[in-house]
Amino acid sequence: MKIQNIIFPLMMAGVSHATTFSIDPSMDFIAALKAAQAGDTLKFEAGTYTIPYVVGSKNLIELSQKGTAMAPIVVWADGHAQAIFDFSFPELTYVDKSFGFYVTGNYWKFHGIGITRAGYQGAYITGSYNSFMDCAFFENRNTGLEINKGGNHTLVKRCDSYRNYDPKKGGSMADGFGPKETQGAGNKFVQCRAWENSDDGFDAYESPETVVIEDSWAFRNGVNVFGYTTFTGNGNGFKMGGNYIQANHTLLRCVAFDNPAKGFDENNNTGGITIEQSIGYANGINFGMGGDNLNAGQSHTFSNNISYAGLSSNGIADNSTEKNNSWNLGITPSKADFQSLDTTLATATRDADGNIPATILFRLTVSRKMIDAGADLGYDYVGSAPDLGPFETESGTTIIRSQQSPSAKALQKLRYYNLLGKRIQNAP
Repeated sequence: MKIQNIIFPLMMAGVSHATTFSIDPSMDFIAALKAAQAGDTLKFEAGTYTIPYVVGSKNLIELSQKGTAMAPIVVWADGHAQAIFDFSFPELTYVDKSFGFYVTGNYWKFHGIGITRAGYQGAYITGSYNSFMDCAFFENRNTGLEINKGGNHTLVKRCDSYRNYDPKKGGSMADGFGPKETQGAGNKFVQCRAWENSDDGFDAYESPETVVIEDSWAFRNGVNVFGYTTFTGNGNGFKMGGNYIQANHTLLRCVAFDNPAKGFDENNNTGGITIEQSIGYANGINFGMGGDNLNAGQSHTFSNNISYAGLSSNGIADNSTEKNNSWNLGITPSKADFQSLDTTLATATRDADGNIPATILFRLTVSRKMIDAGADLGYDYVGSAPDLGPFETESGTTIIRSQQSPSAKALQKLRYYNLLGKRIQNAP
C-alpha cells in the first residue's frame, strides 16, 4: 500500500515533521494515524475507511501522541463528515471499551470526519486540548462522543451525533455527547446537534466540572426509533447533572424538543445551572429544574427562555433567578407565535460553513408577544430589547446569533436571513 511503503517509514524515521500527507481509503490509514507527530496534517480524501471487525475483539484506534499548541496533530477532511471511519460492528454487537477513536493524546484537531459502528463509544477522549469540528458520530454501540477520565479543554463544534444505541443495557447508556463523570475542566460544545440517541442528547452525568453548551440542539432522544423489543432509554435532551454532584453548567441559545422525559434536566445536580435564550418545545417536561437538593449558596438562573407545549408542567426550583422567561412574564405561547413548528427542518443539511442551517423553525412571527420581551444580557440584539428564545427577529428578517459573548460583542458579525432562511446581506 502506498502509505505503508512511503509515508509511514518517513514518519518513523523522523523525516516528516510539520508535513501534510494525503490519504485515501486504499492506503494504510491506521498506520498513518499511529505514526503522526506534532505538526503533521493527515489530509483524508472523502470516502469510507473500513476497520475490520473480528468477533469478540476490540478494533479501536488509540491516538496517544502529543501535539502542542503551536504544532497540533491535524486529521482533516474537507466538508462535514466526509471521511467516514467505519468500525464494522454488526447490529446489536459490542465489546466493552472498543472505542472508535480513543484519544489519550493532546492537541489533536479533527475536522470533517465521521465515526460509525464502533463497538462502544464512537470517540472517547481522555487527553487535553483536543478539538472536533464538522464531525459526525452515528450508529455506534454507545455514546457518540464521550469525554471522561480527565479529558479536558475539548472543543466540539458544528458536530452531529445521532442514532447511537447501546446493546449492553438496552439503550440506557448511549447519548449523543457525554462530557461526564471524571472529565476535566474546560469542555465546550458549540453548534452541535444530538438526535434519536437511545438515552439522552447531552449527558453531563456525575461531574463537578463546568460544561458550556452554546447554540446546540437536542431532540427525539430516548425514542425507540430502532424498533427493539427491549428498550430502556431515558429520553432527556440536555441532562446536566447526576448523583448529587455540584456542577455549574451554562447553556446558551439551545433548543430541546420531542424528548419524552425532559428537554432541560438538572438530574439531581446540587449546583446552580444557567440557561439563557433557549427554547423547550413538546418535551415530556420542557424545563425539569425543580430539584430541592441544591447546596447552600447555589441557585439556577433562567433568562429569556421559551417553554411551549410541554406534556407536563415545568419544575423550577423555588430559589431560582428568573428573568423575562415566557412563564414568568405571563406569556402563553401559541402556534401562531412561530413562523414554523415543522421539526423535520431540524435535521436539514448543514450549510457550506458547517453551521446549523437557517430555517424558519422556531423563529418568531413578526409583531408577536415574545419579540422585544427579553432582558438585556449583554448580547447583541435589535429593537428595543432582546427577543425571547435563541433567534432575533426584526421586520420579517431573522438574525442568527452564534457564539456571542459580551467580551467579544464588537467582533461579531450578524448574518441576515429572509423568511425562507436565505442569507440576504451581512450586517455592517
